[in-house]
Amino acid sequence: MLGRAATIAAVSCVLLVACGDSGSDGDATTTTAGPSTTVAENTTTVAAPVETTDAPSTTVSEDEQLAAAEQAYLDAFDAYIAAARDPSNPELRADIERLYTGPNLEFTIDQLDGFVEQNWIARPGEEPSRTEILLPPQFLPDRSDFVELVACEIDSEIFVEPGAAPDGSDALVTDEVAVRRIVVRLKALDGQWKSDSGEVVAELTEMSECAP
Repeated sequence: MLGRAATIAAVSCVLLVACGDSGSDGDATTTTAGPSTTVAENTTTVAAPVETTDAPSTTVSEDEQLAAAEQAYLDAFDAYIAAARDPSNPELRADIERLYTGPNLEFTIDQLDGFVEQNWIARPGEEPSRTEILLPPQFLPDRSDFVELVACEIDSEIFVEPGAAPDGSDALVTDEVAVRRIVVRLKALDGQWKSDSGEVVAELTEMSECAP
């Protein structure tokens, strides 16, 4: 999220080795073996049926990668909103570390640290904070580890300072709704997409203005 509240593998091998004893050297023999009267019994061998199961494919299609990147962006947005409502919560901060990287991680952690220092917390506004994908993720030219998308983010969180009002109630910091069209780039790290960087394209007043 960018802006006021965030930037935004088993194969078993069996080796069979046949070993014959070497014959010992001895005196020559004049014994001649007579014709054998032994008749081999007919042997019928029936091979046990073998079931073969194809291993699951580990290849991920491009469409699947892009869908995963889009979901990672949505998860990152939700993780920020949750953390802003409880900025000192270590589990929510761990989600930020898991879903963000690069400049966006640094920016978001700085935001949360600032909320803690100022004793600010976010609370849900009248309308839920949300984001809408305007242009879905596409790979950057000649890159398979970076995608870029365009989204419209609505941050309607109300920020308060608990207990700071003269009567001991919560003091309002801001209830301004922020609407922004943004570009977000996500980076693939260790098989997971993470929100990496981006910029605000336009500051708006309502989502209807977000169309690129």
